[in-house]
Amino acid sequence: MGLKPKTRNEIQFLRLLEKTKALESNSWRKPHYYEHLRKLHAILKETPGLSADDRVNHEKAMSDLGKDMDQISETMERRPSHITELIHRRRAIVEEQQRLKSPEKLTPPSPITQSPRPSEQEYIPEPDVSEVLKQHKERQSKLADQMLAMTHNLKQVSVAARDIIHQDNKNLSELDNLVDKNTSSLSRETAQLEKFNQSSGKCWVWSLIFLVMVIFIVMVIFIRLFPQRR
Repeated sequence: MGLKPKTRNEIQFLRLLEKTKALESNSWRKPHYYEHLRKLHAILKETPGLSADDRVNHEKAMSDLGKDMDQISETMERRPSHITELIHRRRAIVEEQQRLKSPEKLTPPSPITQSPRPSEQEYIPEPDVSEVLKQHKERQSKLADQMLAMTHNLKQVSVAARDIIHQDNKNLSELDNLVDKNTSSLSRETAQLEKFNQSSGKCWVWSLIFLVMVIFIVMVIFIRLFPQRR
């Protein structure tokens, strides 16, 4: 016996599962794909006709993917605290550097080191946490604007494709109607041609019969008028 054909929902589930596994962990599409996979998996559970092996394989694949998604969620939750920790460390290093340089300013300069060092003159303090957060917000707003523009362009392309498909369907419908009209006209003309052929055939038959009768009458009259001499 051959393999049982897969249903449409199962094929869609398997394709989306492969795409989700192929995505990177930091991709913003992966959580959306995972939510859609959960819906399809719930539908497949209620679909009759699936074998026990297929159900076990689907359940195992969703379980493994769920573990990966939990790890990704934990990583995303830890990332802000990690950034804050790095900022605090950087700030502590800057404060330590300033504290180490402050005693040097209080001591009287020696004749050799009367001119300050270029590094001390050009020292620029590190930005604080608010500045870093402000930069991150600006980058996020720029990314959001870019995503919005891309979404708007995608929507325009989708609308244009929909209009083209609608026009093509309309042209196909008109072409179908035209073919139907031509077919009906051809059938009508064919019927008229058959009738004409039948009528013309009958006319020729009657004409021949009439001609034979006329010839017969003329022969009879000729025989009567000019009898044969004995």
